[in-house]
Amino acid sequence: MNLQDNQNASTRSFLNPFTSEFRPFALVQLILIPLLFTGVLYRAQNSPEWFGSFHLDLLFLYVTPLLLLAHTYYRTDSGLWIHVAQASLLILLTFILLRQHNLYIPGDGRTLHVVLVFLLYAVYPFIGYDFVAFLRSRAVYVAAYVLMLGVFFFHVNSMAAGSTKASFVVYMALLFGVNVFFIPRYVSRNVFFWGLSLVAGFFVVIGLPVYVIGSYDLWWFQPQLFEATATIPLLGTEFHYLQSVLDNPNILAVLTFSGAFAALVLAVENVFQRRFLLVSLASVLFFLNGLATYLTHARASWLALALATVVYAGYVLFGRRSVPFTVVPLALASAVLLLTILFAVGPIDAHGRAPLWMAGLRAIKNAPSALGYGVVNTHAVIEPFVTDPHFRGYSPHNSYVQIFLQVGIVGGMAYLVIVLGSIVEGIVRWNSVDVPMLGFALAFAVHQTFAVYTMFNNAVASILAMLVFGYLICGYER
Repeated sequence: MNLQDNQNASTRSFLNPFTSEFRPFALVQLILIPLLFTGVLYRAQNSPEWFGSFHLDLLFLYVTPLLLLAHTYYRTDSGLWIHVAQASLLILLTFILLRQHNLYIPGDGRTLHVVLVFLLYAVYPFIGYDFVAFLRSRAVYVAAYVLMLGVFFFHVNSMAAGSTKASFVVYMALLFGVNVFFIPRYVSRNVFFWGLSLVAGFFVVIGLPVYVIGSYDLWWFQPQLFEATATIPLLGTEFHYLQSVLDNPNILAVLTFSGAFAALVLAVENVFQRRFLLVSLASVLFFLNGLATYLTHARASWLALALATVVYAGYVLFGRRSVPFTVVPLALASAVLLLTILFAVGPIDAHGRAPLWMAGLRAIKNAPSALGYGVVNTHAVIEPFVTDPHFRGYSPHNSYVQIFLQVGIVGGMAYLVIVLGSIVEGIVRWNSVDVPMLGFALAFAVHQTFAVYTMFNNAVASILAMLVFGYLICGYER
């Protein structure tokens, strides 16, 4: 089939440096690759102690004007006011981050300060070209973002000056807004896919030699294997889980399954565009990342990769009309699987997730208000509701439970609008949705049910999920 009908705003952009319409200044978009690399390194073992959320925020904050400048370079309407507005907010946000770096939202006039920061965060990700048109077309998601942001900042107002929990909200909120609503509008989807597959491939390449030579040092990296083992089917050979330089195999798995799917899409699209050198590179990255995903033995990532691949395969083989017939059954099957785990009626060993999920639901029901418990230690919140003493002291191991505990029914429903609402819109608008991103989003939506990360965090999976849903939501822009 011809895949050209899928080249929507996020892929056919005249700023896409991986097309025959290459323009030099578009290379600014490639800065997303070191950003992704830095986001992963931040979660690596033995990462530099001096580097934290503050520095990660500054990197993302200062990339935004560069991306906007690159876009401006090729436009006839320069939009000077946009750059003045963004530069002004950039200065204010830099000052806010510097203040927060010292753990300081002042006690005096605290409410006014919190409201100011909230308003800046609510506006900044949307400063750009076609400002009004974008807000109109994406109004539901913008409203959901602002509402969830408002609940988080409501809790910040009641925190003590200098609270690290307040710092968490200030740092994570900026990452969330920029990654969901800004970067996907000014960086081609294919740049994101190449960056993702290359970054994942790098961590696989430095991790695989451990199977042969054992743990070793590479600068401050210390690639190693996880202590747990599994058996390769048919061969009957035991192997240790791969974790490379990250804290555990699950973190590596979400990176490699994402890199594998991104590489698969790139390989197929370049086959149809007859760019066989890129096909070879993408194929190697798909093999490396796919192998690593298997070696992590992270079953949630296996499932996520399978879901995304089935959606994309249906699209390649049968065209856009296949979208409702793949996404809907897969979503329903995933829901049934989750219910069997929740009520412990299936043969799948979920490692105690059922009692943790049930405890989380009881805790949500008993929350002090519809705005949740705030930025709290959620495994302490659910502990009184865990019936099995063996699992007390654990987190809920479910992103949706986690977010509902933090921001309650109000913020949780807003979160579902962004996650599930964007998928439903993609199904309804099957004739114009970016199908690979829809499959990718479905994969992350299901993956989040087995892990505690949310998109309001700076974990590796969180940053990737932000970008995936951002590209899905912003992919309709014309």
